Amino acid sequence: MTDTPQPSAPNAETPSAPVTPPAAEPLPTIVTPSNKEVVIIAEHFKGTLQPVTYELLGIGRDLADKLGGKLSCFLLGFNIKEQAQSLIAAGADEVYLADHPELELYRTLPYKRVITEFIKGWELPPHIVLLGSSTTGRDLAPRVAACLGTGLTADCTELDIGPYEHTNKADPDKLGIYPGCLYAIRPSFGESLKARILGPWNNPQMATARPGTFIPLKPDANRTGVVTDIPINLQGEDFRLSVLEIVHEISKGVDLADAEVIVSGGYGLGSADGFKLMEELAACFKNSGVGASRKVVDVGWIPYQNQIGQTGKTVRPKLYIACGISGAIQHRVGMDKSTTIIAINKDASAPIFKFAHHGIVGDVYQVVPELIAQLKAAQGSCPTVKEPALV
Repeated sequence: MTDTPQPSAPNAETPSAPVTPPAAEPLPTIVTPSNKEVVIIAEHFKGTLQPVTYELLGIGRDLADKLGGKLSCFLLGFNIKEQAQSLIAAGADEVYLADHPELELYRTLPYKRVITEFIKGWELPPHIVLLGSSTTGRDLAPRVAACLGTGLTADCTELDIGPYEHTNKADPDKLGIYPGCLYAIRPSFGESLKARILGPWNNPQMATARPGTFIPLKPDANRTGVVTDIPINLQGEDFRLSVLEIVHEISKGVDLADAEVIVSGGYGLGSADGFKLMEELAACFKNSGVGASRKVVDVGWIPYQNQIGQTGKTVRPKLYIACGISGAIQHRVGMDKSTTIIAINKDASAPIFKFAHHGIVGDVYQVVPELIAQLKAAQGSCPTVKEPALV
């Protein structure tokens, strides 16, 4: 017998040609109006420009060059015209100068009015406005942002500029590619993650930058720029607050932001007396200071002005010696840009050993006295040492 082929069932499935999905429509390019200008709002105390202003000019110069625009700077105060040249030497193309007796001391409302009224008079808004995340900057920035109808990202540790592709269909009116978007990056979740915050919908895009984070440019006395006097039209409502007195606490020793060597102590010191040893070690280096972790500040072993970390100061010395500090992320964010980090801790599994350049596992009260003795023997007397011996 031979098998006879059976006819196919009428409803049998047969392979079909693959269906090519329709090509997605390309996203439109959305250019929000701006004059491609990066604006820095300078900060000074009694006519002395603060370090964060030079840091902002450093990152501002980079952003302006990438944007293909200019870098300008607001300078408000009284009898401060000579400081305008310092801003130009530090990277500014133009300085907007408001020199008036009522601006000698910082007050929120007069400063806000001068800045925002001048910007509102421009044909196109600036692309970016930056301030320091200092006491003054944190007070002034939200006022300026609200008046200009734009967003604000606070306490940034990284800033960049580039295109952003918005594909979230929850905002159908915003779908598109935004060139020249400010990438404002700041720590989040207790400094354990970085959040990238974008707001290209309106210009200016605004941010405040954490002091001690960005590197200033080397001053160039040959740089040329323009100084423009701007109008000052203060109103009676701007003087609701009067400054009666400024109490400026003078800290002992070197400002940690300027110190080339920092010796920091943590809870592993056991008591406040341990900071006497920290001071003795710091004295072995010129231009040095004593820092601390948050925990020892909280228990009152050392003043807040010595605190380094998320809620303290951000520093970048040539040499950072951490004694009895575990290295939690909250402390690390304030000092991990130091050129050389030496950790001394009797706990070999302490997190600080993961990012320190050199580590010593041992008791601080055995290691540090020996280190001091070796420095004294090698260099004579500690206070006369001109350069850090361990860098």
